[in-house]
Amino acid sequence: MTKQCNDFFDYYERTRLPLGKQASDQTKRMVVVTTRRILGKYVSNPDERPLGIFAKQKDGLSLPEHYAKHHSANDVRIARSIFAKGWIRNYEKQGIDVSLFSDWVNMQLPSNKVKRFYADERERMAIEQVCGALKDTDVELYKAYVLAYGLGLRSSEIQRAKYGDFWETSENKVIRIWSPKGVDDGEVDGMGYQDRPCDPAWWNEVMSYKTSDDDLVVQVQEDRITREFPKMLRERCGVDARQPVHRLRKYAGHRIMKAHDDNPYIAKEVLGHSSVELTTKIYVGLPTIKMGVIPQNN
Repeated sequence: MTKQCNDFFDYYERTRLPLGKQASDQTKRMVVVTTRRILGKYVSNPDERPLGIFAKQKDGLSLPEHYAKHHSANDVRIARSIFAKGWIRNYEKQGIDVSLFSDWVNMQLPSNKVKRFYADERERMAIEQVCGALKDTDVELYKAYVLAYGLGLRSSEIQRAKYGDFWETSENKVIRIWSPKGVDDGEVDGMGYQDRPCDPAWWNEVMSYKTSDDDLVVQVQEDRITREFPKMLRERCGVDARQPVHRLRKYAGHRIMKAHDDNPYIAKEVLGHSSVELTTKIYVGLPTIKMGVIPQNN
């Protein structure tokens, strides 16, 4: 491989790791765009630079440290996906000097602050009314709504879901998520998938549209899920979250928590979180206050 950044980025985008979870093409594009943006702060035409640019420093700091300090730690967090352990092993096999990436691999970044979710009843009712009506007007986006709001799938998971991913045990309705986000390979036994129990009512709703196992559940172009659906949620449902489809996933988690006596383990399994602690932080919510008595003046 030519050891220039452009060839390196191209290799990352078109290559699949032999084992473990795989980033989607969309995610890989985002990672590359973000990495280019970071490098572009320090050099012109980063694509044409040798890979040694990754080992450069600015004001006594490595480039990722300097960028995180003066611009965005989150950008650095995204860019570091290109240097995950599986990829580093792969680059070594390609004869790339991976020591050039050591500053990016070893840098300690503060963890993302987990934002608590608070359900807004007006928003929830608008979502159910508008998206429920899609069943008669736009069945593909209705199925996207069912997967997000009913089963708690992420946008990327909605795009990949096939009818063959839905199966049953004697106790549960289950969906198999391939290449799950935020879960180490060891946590899914290196098999590259994660089985999540589902609300049977929403699971049955999805399967009522089943054609064949190999068919995608939502048979639309990617833009309908990533652009049109979020736009509709903003304009017609009043969802002002940065990621409107992900907001539907949050409602699914909230609903599961409330339906099971605020049990975070059940919600964790349904949503595919990496830990119960993460689920608890997101869905701890506000305490339910019992109705009091207003004193009356005689």
